[in-house]
Amino acid sequence: MSLRLATFQLSNLLKDWPWPRLRNPHSEEAAIACTDWLKDSLLDPNDLEAARRGYEFDSLIVAFHTLGVLFLTDDFTDVENGSEARSTNNIIADIFVSPYQQRKKEDKYVAEVTRQYWVSAIGISPWWQQERGMRRFKEYLDATALEASVREIDYVRDFEDYLRMRRSTSGILPSFWVIECAQRLPEDIIKHETIVTLTTCAMDLVIYDNDICSYPKEHAAGSTHNTVAVALHKFGLSLQEAVDWTTKRRQEVARKFLTTRDELPSWDKVLDKQVAGYIDALGYWVRGNWEWVFETTRYFTKEERKRLQETRVVEIQTKLVPS
Repeated sequence: MSLRLATFQLSNLLKDWPWPRLRNPHSEEAAIACTDWLKDSLLDPNDLEAARRGYEFDSLIVAFHTLGVLFLTDDFTDVENGSEARSTNNIIADIFVSPYQQRKKEDKYVAEVTRQYWVSAIGISPWWQQERGMRRFKEYLDATALEASVREIDYVRDFEDYLRMRRSTSGILPSFWVIECAQRLPEDIIKHETIVTLTTCAMDLVIYDNDICSYPKEHAAGSTHNTVAVALHKFGLSLQEAVDWTTKRRQEVARKFLTTRDELPSWDKVLDKQVAGYIDALGYWVRGNWEWVFETTRYFTKEERKRLQETRVVEIQTKLVPS
């Protein structure tokens, strides 16, 4: 089996997105604190207190912790089979039962990091939100274990089935949970049909953007847990056609998000302000995810990012099976 070079054109998917690139004034402090935390796996309350900026900064720290834990879990389970992933996730899930009990040294590093993340998350959330946060994380763990099992049999799901699965494996809902806590949204508002629609749209936008940009990496790893891969396998499309199909669906979801926002009901002055803050945070999360893709080496090297800025062309090595 040989390789051939394939390319696809990558559109600027957020060209008309109304939430611009912004930088949180506390992001550098929070990033340093969380990087140090991940390096030594020790959450020192004194370190956080030295840089504390009240509730807003606490939420930012938890957001960093959440992303750190999700990336670690993703990287651990990406190389595991179904049985191994379930074992890893069972160890992680156990920390929610005893979050103040330090993990044994023989437990995987990600378990202790997750425990420390959850201890910090408890500090920004009421009890009912903690239960919701635990459910969200458990759904994510169950989905990653199922994804690992599917990888073993090289099964490609139908698109709607894939999207339902992807919403869980993405880890986006545990991330959005932090926004819910930061905005102190009441439970009935979080469960309101309009808010659920906006949350789902924002989640799908992140998924589509991520799937388009991560496809070369996923393809190289042999993974078909990706919208572009599903379009290729299920619809018989070319690579560019699969990317265009994904882009079209993505833009439809973006329009739905903006239309739903414009039709948002009014509650009262306080709640309306909290809801507006939540929606803005969703919009900025979509923007932040897109900017992150092009400012890190998770999916593209420095040279690839430079070429993308100049040509908008993504190169990918595809397998060529001899006839």
